[in-house]
Amino acid sequence: MQSEPAAVAARCAAKLGKFWEYHAELYNNQSSLGPALFTEITDKLKLPKDDWKKCTQDSQIIELVRKDQGEGISLGVTGTPTFFINGKKVVGALPFDKFKQVIDEELKKK
Repeated sequence: MQSEPAAVAARCAAKLGKFWEYHAELYNNQSSLGPALFTEITDKLKLPKDDWKKCTQDSQIIELVRKDQGEGISLGVTGTPTFFINGKKVVGALPFDKFKQVIDEELKKK
């Protein structure tokens, strides 16, 4: 699986000021996740290669990603996208009306 390396890559892109650009490239190329794609995106965004390499091997960055993954697992997240609305888990890229329904139900509880 390439989710951990992709998350590390995204954090490094953020550190180098290009998170959203990198995120968009990852999202648009989900079926090709892997080292070759990460390098291609890094080149396309003109991220400094030495800084990039150092960041992707940084144990603190890797540990942050693993901590985030662990938190997701502890909350029962098994994939993306997963949302929590007032503690209620909503899974999937659902239409706006579904989110509105869940939010309206949660608001009625107050």
